[in-house]
Amino acid sequence: MLNKFKVLIITATFFFNLSSVINAKNFSPGYPECWQDNKNPIILNPKSSNQFCPLNSKLGHKFFLVDFTSPLKLAQVDWIKGRIFGDTLVKTTPPYHKISYMKIDDTPPQSQVINYSKCRAKTGDKSKFIGEETNSSCEGGKQIKEVFDAWKVLNAQFEKNFIKVNDIEGKQSLIFEYFFHVLRESKTDFTQDYPERELIIVSDLMQYSKRFSFYNHCKTNLEIIKPNKCKSFANLIKNKKVKNYIDDRKPKKQTLKNLKVTILYINHDYETRDGLSSSLVKLWEDLFNYIGVEDYEVIKQLDIK
Repeated sequence: MLNKFKVLIITATFFFNLSSVINAKNFSPGYPECWQDNKNPIILNPKSSNQFCPLNSKLGHKFFLVDFTSPLKLAQVDWIKGRIFGDTLVKTTPPYHKISYMKIDDTPPQSQVINYSKCRAKTGDKSKFIGEETNSSCEGGKQIKEVFDAWKVLNAQFEKNFIKVNDIEGKQSLIFEYFFHVLRESKTDFTQDYPERELIIVSDLMQYSKRFSFYNHCKTNLEIIKPNKCKSFANLIKNKKVKNYIDDRKPKKQTLKNLKVTILYINHDYETRDGLSSSLVKLWEDLFNYIGVEDYEVIKQLDIK
């Protein structure tokens, strides 16, 4: 009887260990099997821009560029929050992928700070993401929940202070320049070292700088004060100064590796004439194609009236 009991124990242990090995093989390369993995522990230092990230691996980075150069009404703020914070963020971001937020405002990109940067802690619950559940062979469910709740509180506090209804009208709108700044500068930590990268631009897409302005390019009649309809991208780069400015900043193919660009297009049809929205989106799509961005998506906010 005792021998049978020992056999049962050995068999159960074997299948438990086998299950752990199988699960480990399903993890992405560099994914920590346990939150305090000896080889790749999770960073808990609150002062670190890599808090809740694996110490020795980079799994993915989701970078939000949020445009604050035009007034934001309540319906726009609510839509933006619903897209880039809360449950949506958890459901669309795999565990241990980095999340960063940066404002587009009158500050030159080179002088701008990253407002928030941390990895998404795992929930410990079952989800579509491999490795989301608590690994019972080396983690405690209570411990994982406490870490996730701590991350959730920090993210909610940041959301509260980051975006609000405002009437700010920027002196410039350097969307194009911020886009290249995030791609090119090492301090943004958005390099191709990450096997998955998504740059999300939350904006009304009205580029405005001394180099080139869509407020001029998107008027079919110079007597119209507000933009009406954008001319084509081909028309835009007929201007040699504009073409040279874009060409000089074209990223290398390697820089665009593992990159997806998502545009969350803030609706402003209520303050413009018909025709602007579709032609403006087409202008940016042609710009992305021209500089070599292959994977992009535009998600447009519905009319707010």
